[in-house]
Amino acid sequence: MKKLIILIQISLMSFLSFSESNNSIRPGEIVAEFHFFNVTDTQGFVESIDKFDSSDCAAEWRKVSGADVGLFSRSGSRQTHIILVTYDDFNKMQKGNQVMASCPAASDMGKSFDRTTVSGDYYNYITELLLEGGDWTQNSVFSNVEIKVDMGKESDYLDAWKKLVSSNSDDFGSFGINRVVFGNKYVSHMIFNGTNSLKDLNDSLKETYASNDFKSFNNRARNMRKHVNTTLAQAIKSYPAER
Repeated sequence: MKKLIILIQISLMSFLSFSESNNSIRPGEIVAEFHFFNVTDTQGFVESIDKFDSSDCAAEWRKVSGADVGLFSRSGSRQTHIILVTYDDFNKMQKGNQVMASCPAASDMGKSFDRTTVSGDYYNYITELLLEGGDWTQNSVFSNVEIKVDMGKESDYLDAWKKLVSSNSDDFGSFGINRVVFGNKYVSHMIFNGTNSLKDLNDSLKETYASNDFKSFNNRARNMRKHVNTTLAQAIKSYPAER
């Protein structure tokens, strides 16, 4: 019986340790390209991505870069869709971009976007994931909060943000903050919160915004950042590197 009690205690400690590490804030592990499109022909848009994905060029691109691709719908903005491309690091991104730059199939896909989107509304930025909690790849619905942090205030802002999310880390399936490295004319950071249903996401956001912790955070952060926009992203389709 004593051995059984010890085994149960060890198992419980392991479970609690895993749960704590899964919900705790940790350094991010990816860099990403966010491509924003105002799509006018959804079927044609997706078909052109599928066509590229089945090409030899895409296979070589995935091989050298390890890139994972996700297609998302977007609400709350002129742009209706996001193509999210994630890499392990910037070296992998560079290798992938070198393949894409000389790839006829990628060029054909780009030309097709001129027919299926409003080309003048397209924009993109490149990010590195600074901090995260949970596993965003297991969620399908996200709030994306785009902000402009004053130059030199990132460290102070991150301290305030970490204090806020530490108090409500169980309210979301995942959360994180990205630094916009390239393409940061309008926003410097993008914060995300993920769940698997729009209702759960909205309920969690309302609870967070009504909390005293958020009031304290807002009082501390208001003089170091400008809120630009909050959008909704919903996963449509994935194109993983490993098949």
